[in-house]
Amino acid sequence: MRAMLAAALVWLAAVLAAGAEERWATYVNDRFGASLSYPSDLFVMQPPPENDDGRTLIAADGAKILVFGGYNVANETPASKRASLSGLDYAFVTYNASGRNWFVVSGQRAIGGVKSIFYEKYIVSAASETIHSLIITYPDALKARYDPVVDRIAASFAGP
Repeated sequence: MRAMLAAALVWLAAVLAAGAEERWATYVNDRFGASLSYPSDLFVMQPPPENDDGRTLIAADGAKILVFGGYNVANETPASKRASLSGLDYAFVTYNASGRNWFVVSGQRAIGGVKSIFYEKYIVSAASETIHSLIITYPDALKARYDPVVDRIAASFAGP
């Protein structure tokens, strides 16, 4: 009887652990081609804007993802785009990284009076015709919860 109870508890723990895993979906922007994977049980995709340049995804706890593309009419490079990000929103940058056609900036800012973390990644397309943008924000109090989620989303973010 004890063996059956132990086996049932092990099975129940496995089922509960599997249920706790996030379900991930992929979003692809038909207009500009940017794509990313996101936890669909955590974020709710909002309706597209009229110009269909991207999407906003919102979590119940205040986290937000913005993914969008745009024409590179100013002929920006990753370096010039990074240099254009200034002001109070970028006063507390804690992380910068860059590559040949992309860059990341992350740090802290107040959003609606709440101390928050921001993560932004920009990709300039190979022909420099478009810029693909990913902006993720979440309350600083949820850092332990969202840091691994942001890592996975950022790793999946791509432009054509």
